[in-house]
Amino acid sequence: MNRLNWHQAVLQNMVDAVIAVDDRQQIMLVNPAAERLLGQQLKEIQGQAFFDIFIFQNEQIRTEMHRRLESVLQTGTPSIFVDHASLTNREGRHLVISGDIAPIYGHASKIMGALVVIYAGKSELNPGLRTEDLQSFVTNAPIAIALFDKNMRYLATSQRWIDAYHLDNEILPGRSHYEVFPEIPNHWKVAHQQALSGTTLRDEELFLRKDGSVQWDRWILQPWYESPTSIGGILALTEDFTDRKHLEQENQELLEQLVASQKIESIGRLTAGIAHDFNNMLNVIQGHVGLALLEKDLNQPLYEHLTEIRDAADRSTDLIQQLLGFASKEDHEPRLVNVNQTIEEMLGILRRLINEEVELVWEPESEGCIVKMDPSQLDQILANLCVNASDAISGIGKITLQTLSREFDQDFCALHPGYLPGQFAVLAVSDTGTGMDEETQTRIFEPFFTTKPAGKGTGIGLSTVFGIVQQNQGFIQVESQPGCGSTFQVFLPCRRDETPSHLVEPAFRTPGGTDEMILLIEDEPMLAKISREILLSLGYRVITATSPRDGIQMMMDFKGTIDLLITDVVMPEMSGKELFRAIQELQPDLKVLYMSGYSANVLDEHGIDKEHAWFLKKPFSRDELAVKVRQVLELS
Repeated sequence: MNRLNWHQAVLQNMVDAVIAVDDRQQIMLVNPAAERLLGQQLKEIQGQAFFDIFIFQNEQIRTEMHRRLESVLQTGTPSIFVDHASLTNREGRHLVISGDIAPIYGHASKIMGALVVIYAGKSELNPGLRTEDLQSFVTNAPIAIALFDKNMRYLATSQRWIDAYHLDNEILPGRSHYEVFPEIPNHWKVAHQQALSGTTLRDEELFLRKDGSVQWDRWILQPWYESPTSIGGILALTEDFTDRKHLEQENQELLEQLVASQKIESIGRLTAGIAHDFNNMLNVIQGHVGLALLEKDLNQPLYEHLTEIRDAADRSTDLIQQLLGFASKEDHEPRLVNVNQTIEEMLGILRRLINEEVELVWEPESEGCIVKMDPSQLDQILANLCVNASDAISGIGKITLQTLSREFDQDFCALHPGYLPGQFAVLAVSDTGTGMDEETQTRIFEPFFTTKPAGKGTGIGLSTVFGIVQQNQGFIQVESQPGCGSTFQVFLPCRRDETPSHLVEPAFRTPGGTDEMILLIEDEPMLAKISREILLSLGYRVITATSPRDGIQMMMDFKGTIDLLITDVVMPEMSGKELFRAIQELQPDLKVLYMSGYSANVLDEHGIDKEHAWFLKKPFSRDELAVKVRQVLELS
C-alpha cells in the first residue's frame, strides 16, 4: 500500500467526523463519519459553504465558529472549534457537537485550507426524543439528574437527585424548582434562562443542604429538544464531589504547611548563622571579663561591674541556646533544674513577650520543684505557653503561672486516661482568654494547626511544647471552655532526692599547662586574640593564625613539635577537618581540639566522628577551655 492509499484508508475508517474546507471555507472533502453526522454525502455538499450545511438555533454560536475558522485560516494556529454547541443538520436532526480545527498547508508552507474534526465521543445525534423516553431515562439513571420543562417544573428525577437534596419524590413532579428552593440565588435563574436559550453550562459550586450541611457539586445544565427546532426544557446533572473537594483542600493545606515549614527552616538556618556569630562575640566578652577578674587589687565597684558583665554574658549564652533549640541546631543537654528558679529568671523576658494589657502573676510552690531536662527546653515551654495564653486574651486580662508537686499511683491513672504514675513537678499556665471548644482541644498539639488569622500564627508553638514534654517523659493536661479561659498543666518527672549541680559549689582548681606548644587557628581575629591570651595565662606557649593557609604555613616554618592543634570547624578556606589532615602530613601524631559556635552536630555535617573527636562549644569560659585542653593532652 503506497502512502496516499494508506492515508485514505485512515481517513475512511476514522470514527471522528473529518471535514476539509479550502481558504474560502468551501467543503472539499468529508469522510464517512462526517457523512453520517451531516446526513449528506460528499457529492451533495462538495463546494458548498461550510456554514450552509447547518441550521443554527443560536446566531452567537455561528458567529463564534466563523471567527475561529477565520483565525485559523489567517494565523495557522490550531484552535478549539466548538464545545457542545447545539445545531441542526439539513435532515432536521438535532446535533450537539464538539471539535477542533487545524490549518492545512500547501506549497511553500502557504495555508490552503482547514481541517475540522468533530469528535465522535463528544457529539450526539438527537432526533427529538419523546418526553416519556427522557423521563424513563432520568428516573432510572444511576447519577443525580433531573428533567425540567420550559417553566422549570420537575418532570422527572433520579433517586440520586432526591437523596442528594433531601427531597420528597412523591410531591416533587409538577412543582416549580423555585418553589422547592424558594431562596435560590438569582445567578441560578440566569443560568437556567441561558440553558433554555440553547447554551450548555457547566461549573462547580458550594450548596447548603436543607439539613444545614455543606455540599460541593459539579453540575451541567443542558437543553433538551422536544422537536428539532423546539427546546422542551433543561436536563440538569450534578455530581457530589464533596469528599474529593475536602481532599483537595487538605492537599492545599499540606502544601501551605510545606511552604510554612520551608520558611521556618530558612528562619532556623538564619538563626543558627546569627547565633554562631553572636557566640563568637560573647566568647570575646567572657574571655576579657574572665581575665580582668583574675587581676589583683580590684576595687569593689569595678569587681561588681565586671561580675555584672559576666552574668549578662552568661544569660545571653542561655538565650542563644534557646534560639538554636528553636532552629533544631542544638544538642540537648539534660541536667537538674529548679523550676521555680528558672521561672524567676524568665519573668522579665516573659513580661516582654506578652501583651502590655495582660497581667502576669507568679504563684510558686514553697518547695523547690526539681526536674532533669535541658534548661533551654524549659524556657521554650514557658515562652510558648505564655505567648499562646496572651494571644487568647483580647484586651485586659491575666496569665497565672503556678508550680505544684503531684504524685499519682496506678489506680488513679487507670481512672484518669492520659495520666502517668509517679512524682511530678507541675507547671500550670492559666489565662482569662476566649477558651476552646472540645474539637479545638483535640487538635491544638497538631503541627501547623492554628485558630489565629492568616499571618498571625505558625501553629508550631504548642506542638513544640508537646514534643519537648514527651521527650522528657512527661505529659500535658488541658482544661478549657469557650468564654472561660484555659489552663495548661505540664507534668514533668520530679527529682526530689537530687540537687541541681549549679546549687553546689565544688572545690575547683583551674588546671594549667606545662609549657606545651599549641597551634591556635581561629578565623575571627578578636576571638583568636583573647583565646591566645587565655592560653598564655594558663601556662601554654601559643602560635596563632587567623586562616587555615596561614596555619599550615606556620606549621611548616615551626622547627619544634606542636603538642595540640585548636581549630574552628567552619572556616572560609577549608574546614577544620581538612586543615587537620593537611597538618597531619607534617606531624602525624598531632592531637586536635575542635571548637565552634554551632552545636556538636556541626562535626557530623563536616565528616568528623563526633564520638571520638574532642569538641568545645562556643562561647566557653577560661575554666572550660583549661579543662578541655588538659583532657585532650592527657587522655587522647
